[in-house]
Amino acid sequence: MRPLIVLAITGSIAAVRSFDLCRELCRRGFDVQVVMSGAGTEMITPQAMEFASGREVITRIGGKIEHVKFFGKNGKASLLLIAPATANTISKIAMGIDDTAVTTFATVAIGTKRPVLLAPAMHRPMYEHPIVIENLEKLRSKGVRVISPLEEEGKAKIACIEEIIFEAERALSHKSFAGKKVLIASGAFGEKIDDIRHITNTSTGKLGAELARRLGVEGAQVKFIGNGPVESGIDAIEEHYADGLERKVMAELESGYGFFFCPAAIPDFSVKKSIGKASSSKKISIDLIPREKLIGKVRKKFPRLRIVAFKAVWKKRRNEMEKICREFVKNSGLLAVAAIDLSKFTPDAAEREMLFYSAGKKKILKGTKEKIAREIIELCSRQKN
Repeated sequence: MRPLIVLAITGSIAAVRSFDLCRELCRRGFDVQVVMSGAGTEMITPQAMEFASGREVITRIGGKIEHVKFFGKNGKASLLLIAPATANTISKIAMGIDDTAVTTFATVAIGTKRPVLLAPAMHRPMYEHPIVIENLEKLRSKGVRVISPLEEEGKAKIACIEEIIFEAERALSHKSFAGKKVLIASGAFGEKIDDIRHITNTSTGKLGAELARRLGVEGAQVKFIGNGPVESGIDAIEEHYADGLERKVMAELESGYGFFFCPAAIPDFSVKKSIGKASSSKKISIDLIPREKLIGKVRKKFPRLRIVAFKAVWKKRRNEMEKICREFVKNSGLLAVAAIDLSKFTPDAAEREMLFYSAGKKKILKGTKEKIAREIIELCSRQKN
């Protein structure tokens, strides 16, 4: 059953972004019920939000006592997300005033201790008003989570959609990695041929970025080393070369991590690098020297670290992949491994298939990288203890 989020919209011009926020929440696996204040309906129409959510929009409380239906003791909503939240609405909620559909929903949600998120949006002087600051602190003390706005151009602009959704997902997650330190190495890594050229691979780094995001949602303290479309809120160190990755991973692990996820596309060979710029006027040869695997080095130095590895194969049958995974887990002492046959998928394929193997059990994972990352984290959480 899909979690139900009530998206409450108030009278900020940032309400024009609520349409995209609603659509993205639906895409991420949530059902969305939109509630709007009268001022909110002047910024974006209820008809637009009905189209975005697929549900009739609530603009006033009627005989159906909608606020109780969604946030009463047996209410069906999982979370109240007020985005955008104006200074007026914030202050009313803090004072227990419920004179709009939005503030009435907030009163009931706070009263039944449901998760409530606020995404403020207003001019900066309003956001810095001592009473508004006091009211935000008052709401925080009651368990309301405030998603900090972007302070620029004299305004406290609503946070980006990705951050809002991240906070919503985190509020509803099981916190299966709460308090755990997790290091992720991800991306495409190259080998220098000379001082200006290098060879690399076609990895996009998207799976590692999705793993980092999902682990953050589940409460982990995440550090990311590598490259790829990692979100701005993730603590990340950029690296594009195999030697640099190895040095940074080994150094970072010294600070004490519980888990190491390694979907990094690391070259199997190192290159004997030329000094300067190799001449293009004559034929040259490149010496490829077999490289010691990073997973092996990490395991030797950190024998108690729980490692989740990723394996790329080419044109292997299912039983062959299972054997490869089984031996990899056994020989390297892994928590788990996820393998993919790259002969069947392009790097940017919308959906793919992976074989997940852990503790003698296997599972086929299918879907987008986002979906696969979510499943990998869920499966690893069951094995982590």
